[in-house]
Amino acid sequence: MIKNIILDIGGILFDDSKESIEKVLNKNCDNIYKIAYGNGFKKCILGEMSIEEHINKLKDEDDFEDISYILRKDNLSKTYPLIKNNYEYIKKLKEAGYNLYLLSNITEDSYNYINDLIDINKTFNGGIYSYKEHIRKPDPKIFELIIKKYKLKKEETVFFDDKEKNIKAAKEEGIKAFVFKNINDIERIIKILK
Repeated sequence: MIKNIILDIGGILFDDSKESIEKVLNKNCDNIYKIAYGNGFKKCILGEMSIEEHINKLKDEDDFEDISYILRKDNLSKTYPLIKNNYEYIKKLKEAGYNLYLLSNITEDSYNYINDLIDINKTFNGGIYSYKEHIRKPDPKIFELIIKKYKLKKEETVFFDDKEKNIKAAKEEGIKAFVFKNINDIERIIKILK
């Protein structure tokens, strides 16, 4: 029986897609997205560099204005919007008695923005965030950490993420894990696992 649901944030609760950025900037963003969320951004996710430091390192890029815009915390409501229907459904899972946890590769700025918007501690029982732990998915240690920290039983736990590599890593750690494509996936899988 499933009692615990672990969720990624980007792609499930918040739209972190290139298409979302393209709507905001009203142009093709292949290069902008690639540069903004490249190697330097990975350091931000691990808590090794601030977003401001990352932005400053990109000041010589051709599309600096757009890159800077999508990375700045003041613009996250536009560039990293809440997926309201998904959030409403997830709140219903909490009301139904499931323990909810977050497991996310996330920057401190994004975490603070999300917490201000939805009050993470009200909806979720806990979470592991890459910028705090200095480790990111798909590293197996991050899955071990969430299981150990919250004393979760793997047989009672399911994990959803929109990236196949993270699902594969969770499964290798013995956690039931499924690729998230839309909110119906959670409902369908929970019914199957009951």
